[in-house]
Amino acid sequence: MIKETSSNASNRKFLRSVCRITGALEILSGRWKALVLIHISEGKNRFSLLKQVLPPVSDQVLGRQLRELEAEGLITKAIIAEVPVRVDYSLTDKGAAVLPILDELAEWYDKRGD
Repeated sequence: MIKETSSNASNRKFLRSVCRITGALEILSGRWKALVLIHISEGKNRFSLLKQVLPPVSDQVLGRQLRELEAEGLITKAIIAEVPVRVDYSLTDKGAAVLPILDELAEWYDKRGD
């Protein structure tokens, strides 16, 4: 976390206020966030299922990415009271709205040429 009083936090706040694209990219930044959103949309909605399709990501990093996506309102977390306790993640309307944007970014990436 960044201290709210740091110059980095101040710079981020300024950039978000003058450039909405910067704000959007900041929300989606994180090495695994796009893939997490895509996989949740495909039904891989539990931590263990996400770990199966994203084996290189550590538990700590995956947990942090999920918490950040939840804090931004892109996913919800439901704790199911059964033995053992089950946690399911699902996309919110905001999260579902991001998927076509991610598709467009993927197309742009493919077309950009190297």
